[in-house]
Amino acid sequence: MQRRMIGGLVLTVALVVGVCVAGCGSSSSTTAETTTAISKAEFVAKGNEVCVKGEKAQEAEINAYVEKNGLEKQKPTKAQNAEIVETILAPSIQSQINGVKALGAPSGEEQQVSSALELSQQTLEEIEANPELAFGKKDVFAAAGKQLHALGLDKCAPNS
Repeated sequence: MQRRMIGGLVLTVALVVGVCVAGCGSSSSTTAETTTAISKAEFVAKGNEVCVKGEKAQEAEINAYVEKNGLEKQKPTKAQNAEIVETILAPSIQSQINGVKALGAPSGEEQQVSSALELSQQTLEEIEANPELAFGKKDVFAAAGKQLHALGLDKCAPNS
């Protein structure tokens, strides 16, 4: 996750996880069901790849938004923060969650993967409901990031 200064605000491009995050399904999903067994090494490699790709795309979209809206030297409004969450952060984080979920879970780690993805999904839903959380000093994806990192997904929610 890259940090970008937007008019005095440090925008943590998240999710963790994630912010980023990878793997949970739609926002109405409450469980991360897995359908296939994947080796731990493959899960880590592919999961981190999902997050890296998502983070790069997210960063490019935020940079374009900043330039388009002249925010290089000024703080975004609450309405702009909400728009950033709605049009850039939330879709990107959701895509990363969905991508990791699609991988399945390594044998014996199904519960840990499910828990990390569910927590990531819950956190995403919190920032969708209150976009200012994504721009505050508190890392809202810290708990999800900790779980993701314990699984080896250190590229998901990398600032958490």
